[in-house]
Amino acid sequence: MLLLAFFVMPASSSFAQKNKEKIVMPQFPGGETELRRFITSELDYPLEARVNKESGEVLVAFSIGMDGYISGVRVVRSVSESLDAEAVRVVSKMPPWIPGKKSGRPVRAEMTIPINFKVNYENKYVNDRNDADRMQERKFKY
Repeated sequence: MLLLAFFVMPASSSFAQKNKEKIVMPQFPGGETELRRFITSELDYPLEARVNKESGEVLVAFSIGMDGYISGVRVVRSVSESLDAEAVRVVSKMPPWIPGKKSGRPVRAEMTIPINFKVNYENKYVNDRNDADRMQERKFKY
């Protein structure tokens, strides 16, 4: 079973709090629910990782430019080469975000997203807890 947990975390917000400037964090179009849906639909658990029963949380960091486009995608916490590569691939495919703002002006921001991969013991996997249909479709054999 592939479980995804999302926490969109800013790299640092203490500077803004000290200066008490109005900060608006970047947002995926449609919010966190749409972010989860996007990753769920794009993510393919690599065959090598399934066969080896690799699982864990890949922590992916990236920059969101003033235009909302993603750049600088990198793995902050690794699980395996194949799971890391898949997490980076999916994050790199994200559409432009709504950029963050500081005092009403668009600013570049750093974000971090954890993506959890988990294979269950029935040789099935899912991209989301509520995705029972895809779980049935994605059985695999050794």
